[in-house]
Amino acid sequence: MDKPSVKPGEWIKVSGNDCVVTHVYEEGSPFGTGIVVFNPKKPTTHDFDWDGEHWVFPKRPDFGGYAQESDPYVRQLKRGRYS
Repeated sequence: MDKPSVKPGEWIKVSGNDCVVTHVYEEGSPFGTGIVVFNPKKPTTHDFDWDGEHWVFPKRPDFGGYAQESDPYVRQLKRGRYS
């Protein structure tokens, strides 16, 4: 299956987690497809990529971390996917 296009602010499911896309890398980036924020109780950023069928967190060290509460994507995450 072709990799779906995504853009910042879009909700996607990554490795079973509801996530908000915060950044999309240029095509061919060694870091994957982009960055998402997930976990509304402790908003966390992480790289994500396409495995041919699903969005996944890459199996390599990630230099993401906790997201800033003031970030608009964190506020979107905390409001919830269906709000």
